[in-house]
Amino acid sequence: MKIEAFPTREELEQHASLIPEINPPAVLAMLRIMQAAEEIRCDINDVLEKKYQLSEGKLRVLIVLHQHPEGIAPSYLAEKTGVTKATISVMSQRLVRDGLVEARSSQEDRRAKKLLLTPAGKAYTEKVLPGHYLRITKLMGRLTEQEQNELIGLLKKLTG
Repeated sequence: MKIEAFPTREELEQHASLIPEINPPAVLAMLRIMQAAEEIRCDINDVLEKKYQLSEGKLRVLIVLHQHPEGIAPSYLAEKTGVTKATISVMSQRLVRDGLVEARSSQEDRRAKKLLLTPAGKAYTEKVLPGHYLRITKLMGRLTEQEQNELIGLLKKLTG
């Protein structure tokens, strides 16, 4: 999906004449970052949906659970994946239904539960991730390694 709803430099300069703090190159740069992120995300998500019937959110859940084979609390999973506890509840129920995740009572506190990958979930995640990472590598292949590192540094600088 290509986003083309951008203000022109002239339009931004008109706004800057009213509010001098507006920096047209900064606005254009941020809009371009947002456009690129959305296009890349749509491209990656399209493949995930078509090839694996997997949403970006479910993939993030599988990745985090793969990193914690002993299982983790749903609240921690929500925090690590950047979604609400309610969203994790729904996603985990679907992944349990699909046989990829299981919910167990915590050994420390029987009232608490933890989520972990089933053997099928582990195998599925390990099947999906190499192709997913290869697609990302190919997208980033348009940049040299130095440019990739510069981009990482610039994005870190922008996001704190």
